[in-house]
Amino acid sequence: MAEQGVSGDMSRVRSPAIGTVSPEAPAPYRHDEWRPAGENFKSIPETKERRELLRGLAAEAAARLPRNRPPDKQTLSGAAEELLAPLGYGRGFVGFTMVLLNNEYWRNEFAAVPFEKRLFLLPQCLRQAEDCPAKVDETQLHCLECGLCSINELRGEGKRLGYRVLIAEGTPSVLKLIMAGQADALLGVACLNVLEKAFDKVLQLGLPALAIPLLRDQCHNTAVDEDWVLEALRTQRSAPGTQDSALSAQHSAPSPSKATRSFVPLLRQVSHYFDDGVLDRLLPAERGGAPADDKVAETERMALAWLRRGGKRARPFVTAAAWQSLTDQEEVPPHVQRMAVAMEIFHKASLIHDDIEDGDDFRYESAALHKAHTVPVALNLGDYLIGRGYRLVAEQLPAIGAEKLASIMQRLTQAHVALCEGQGAELLWRGNGVKELPPLECLRLYALKTTPAFAAALHVGLILGGGDGRWDGEITEFTKHAGVAFQIQNDLKEVNGAGNSSDLLKGRPTLLFALALETASASEKADLLAAAQGGPENAVPLERLRGIYFRHEVPQQAARLAENQRASALRAVENVPHAGLRALFVFLAALLLD
Repeated sequence: MAEQGVSGDMSRVRSPAIGTVSPEAPAPYRHDEWRPAGENFKSIPETKERRELLRGLAAEAAARLPRNRPPDKQTLSGAAEELLAPLGYGRGFVGFTMVLLNNEYWRNEFAAVPFEKRLFLLPQCLRQAEDCPAKVDETQLHCLECGLCSINELRGEGKRLGYRVLIAEGTPSVLKLIMAGQADALLGVACLNVLEKAFDKVLQLGLPALAIPLLRDQCHNTAVDEDWVLEALRTQRSAPGTQDSALSAQHSAPSPSKATRSFVPLLRQVSHYFDDGVLDRLLPAERGGAPADDKVAETERMALAWLRRGGKRARPFVTAAAWQSLTDQEEVPPHVQRMAVAMEIFHKASLIHDDIEDGDDFRYESAALHKAHTVPVALNLGDYLIGRGYRLVAEQLPAIGAEKLASIMQRLTQAHVALCEGQGAELLWRGNGVKELPPLECLRLYALKTTPAFAAALHVGLILGGGDGRWDGEITEFTKHAGVAFQIQNDLKEVNGAGNSSDLLKGRPTLLFALALETASASEKADLLAAAQGGPENAVPLERLRGIYFRHEVPQQAARLAENQRASALRAVENVPHAGLRALFVFLAALLLD
């Protein structure tokens, strides 16, 4: 694996993308060119007659869209412009028409989902803000059913039908509900600005979703076509030959001719690989029959218990999803499942060693292994897991053959070396008295530390699926930029108070630290460098450090860089001529990157 460098002109760090952009000619509708650049692309037809006309035409156009994968933004924007052109409407209604097309594409599959497995999102801006007595917390608005606005009626109808109802916008709990299997379809009401942002998540997750645009783009006392919302709420697929007693015929929908392939079911499935019973089958305990006081068997028991704990299971999912993308098969065979488990084993081993090297005391909201069982025991457990992981990979030889196994081992060992080089560079920096850190060097560290394991998990799945390596360059670029964006995103969570702030307090080499050094005053720079030295004698209050970052707009700069890296990742693979793989890349960007 080549060194994961990040190129770019850091003298322009405040606004441009960091990273190389493919010089190849763009496709007719690039992933970032559809985006409405101002209100001209977000117009709402003023009359109900026009809105109904566009909805009818959208239903006809959506029936012609391919159903093997969820429609992406290029597809929807192209179809919207094609629909609008004969009407002479221009491009002003592109955003609105994209929403209608997406609704009609998903309507039948949405109708097939039981009410109790649907999520209904209402915006707070529908309330009468001046008189609303409802309480608002960090999650949602809690309606008091006063009857002053349409929220009461719409919320009440949703709850009567069995929906889970949230009066909120962009709440992170939505994604958690989906991944936990508590929501299989989504109905949302929002302005086009919010719906545009939602495309990256909802469209790319491939979840049946309907959206009803607000008629006025403002933050309070707005309006919506309530009959459209109620119709969508009540839409249900009736069983053939039966009369739906709860709903009139106008609210029922025919059976979908073909279900759209989504990665969400696989993501849920992979999370269960580590449940009791399933993991016992995929990674049987070798000393399971040993007495409870057997010290030799205790290492295995502790290692398997650690493997079952917490985490997003992103790496095993990537392996299984890459295999599925190339093979287009639903059922993941045991040897692919075991390879996916091996990716999590390697990840869990690296976390044990990272926590020791970083001096972190907690992991998964409890004591880190080295705090609970001493550093020597934790080191040994990490080493044990690495050995079990490689052995589990080697045991798949009969199922995959020597050639594939050799390729997989090469990828894994390359990733192992690269990770150690990246972590080693950070450790050496932290032990060095010179704490100056150019932003570009920090991004290079990010690429080395974050990318190799992610790339290895992806390549293992592709090798298992019969991939021949023809897109290695594009995939390397995707994983490099996505990994850097992911790490910047984690930094932003810390400085915004959503993380544990250990990197911030302990002066580790983060992009925010590097950017702050460039513009900090002499006294501020002294505080940043003192924190980087580490130790209680150099402690700097957390709020002091955060204040430096926010005064110099460092989080805003980092957020722009993260978005540029995300866009670079998607540009790197937009010309890969395999629809399944492109869908996976888009899904991963939506899943991993905010």
